Amino acid sequence: MQRTVIAIALLMAGTPHARLGAQSPRTLREMLIGTWRFVAAKQRLTDGSVRPDPQPGAHGVGYIMYDATGHMCVVLANPDRPAWKSPKSPTDAEVRSAFDGLVAYCGAYETNEGKHYVIHHVEADREPAIMGTDRIRLAAIVGKRLVLQPRDLPTGVAEWTVEFERVGVDTSASRHP
Repeated sequence: MQRTVIAIALLMAGTPHARLGAQSPRTLREMLIGTWRFVAAKQRLTDGSVRPDPQPGAHGVGYIMYDATGHMCVVLANPDRPAWKSPKSPTDAEVRSAFDGLVAYCGAYETNEGKHYVIHHVEADREPAIMGTDRIRLAAIVGKRLVLQPRDLPTGVAEWTVEFERVGVDTSASRHP
């Protein structure tokens, strides 16, 4: 009996399928699935200066979520926006400030594993003209951190980095180049 158990264990250890399963890295798509809390967003301008992303600002809050069905949603807000003096009848300037300090969109997503990016197919957005467009983000996941780098840069921005931290799951062993 003991020899049989040892023989089975040796066979299992030498089976290519068993070894591949343990060594296969997870895909970017698999690693994206979950909820990520906003940490910071910075833009390096063409003049070399660095600033916080103006929409969520220096103290931004929010989340991005990816699910296994290929859908995503993101909401980021600038908590430093002024409160409306009269919530039932804000001024035009207060409404503009609220709008300008908000990132909110959702839709389907897909990944390009070879080039390490995610494409957000925008189905709903705070800004109607963005609906139906794609947002391409270079994506890197190291441990509990997700760093997205938008490819569609605004005028005057040379580099844009948006960082998130995974919520609720210990992924310290996960790595993606």
